[in-house]
Amino acid sequence: MTRRKASRLGLVGTSQTIAVKMEADRLRAEGVSIIDFGPGEPDLDSPDVVKQAGIQAIRENFTHYTAAAGTPELRAALATFYGKRVGREISASSVIVGVGGKSVIFAAIMALVNPGDDVIIPAPYWVSFPEQVRLAGGSPVFAMLDPADGFTLRADLLAAAITPATRAIIINSPSNPSGGVLPPDEARKIAELVVEHDLWLISDETYESFLYDPADIFSMLSLREMLGERLVFSSAFSKSWSMTGWRVGYAIADPGIVKSILTVQSHDTTHTCSIAQRAALAALELAPDVPSETVELYRGRRERMVSGLREIPGLSCPMPRGAFYAYPEVSGLLAAKGLASSSELAKALISEVGLATVPGEAFGTPGFIRLSYACSDETIREGLERLRRFAAGE
Repeated sequence: MTRRKASRLGLVGTSQTIAVKMEADRLRAEGVSIIDFGPGEPDLDSPDVVKQAGIQAIRENFTHYTAAAGTPELRAALATFYGKRVGREISASSVIVGVGGKSVIFAAIMALVNPGDDVIIPAPYWVSFPEQVRLAGGSPVFAMLDPADGFTLRADLLAAAITPATRAIIINSPSNPSGGVLPPDEARKIAELVVEHDLWLISDETYESFLYDPADIFSMLSLREMLGERLVFSSAFSKSWSMTGWRVGYAIADPGIVKSILTVQSHDTTHTCSIAQRAALAALELAPDVPSETVELYRGRRERMVSGLREIPGLSCPMPRGAFYAYPEVSGLLAAKGLASSSELAKALISEVGLATVPGEAFGTPGFIRLSYACSDETIREGLERLRRFAAGE
């Protein structure tokens, strides 16, 4: 007798970004030389003070359960950190800490989205947004952004996607995968739209430190008074402090909404690792300059990656304003190589020249590929050379 699995599994697929990593790891284990432009994580190590704080937490036997919303010290430190950043007081009761940004966003979606609700998601989108909405019983509605406009999020595109069933909007700036950035004037228009239609707004700002133009520095938290309880801001220590494996994310929202998110989290992960929370606290208090130092390092990598891509026939690549991904349009290369999709291109690249990339289909925008420049200059040079050889048929 065949056991039937939950029908909700039919609504979602495996994360393609994780699938790319698994394939690259498999080939590497077989002895194949792989240049990996797929990872969505910095190549830098966690700061020493972060690692030492984790070690000290173990030595002090800080290895038991903590409060489900996070330790009081970490919640207070996050409230102070972001309060200073946006120039407004934030209470610790407005902060919840969870197992990475993905888990916190999923808990927020589960707390706010009902079956049958429409949730607007700009495309290209992070791979988990639509899947998490579907698992909550909602329906993702995609607002397609214009590549000629640098995939810039515009309020009018969101307005055009609103339906009678719309209950929430999820935005991500700086964007994974495109590197697009939400302009401050558009952010205010989006806030007005959210208030007008009485919607939830989940603002994923995980790549907030990776902004290459000071004029782009802005957070939806600055509009918290206007948005009220409608806003859920989410971020994480993963990218800014190179702490992906520590799994510490967080949200800032109205205390009542925090309680709703906590209700979900308390029956799922309970809380993130106690040791990781101590490490995250050290990142805030002892390594506040690390994010700005990292973005300066990645600024040069960004320019080297994009300039190299622009020299390859069949590719068109805008300069990303944020995050650490290049997102070139590849239709010319597809036509030249007789390939039907960017998924086929990604498969050919890894099998023929050992270059791992993520196809645009994973992000809702076929005809593009995502390449991470969170890697060494040597890796960027070698990866670009392999891509050039592939395009030239060498």
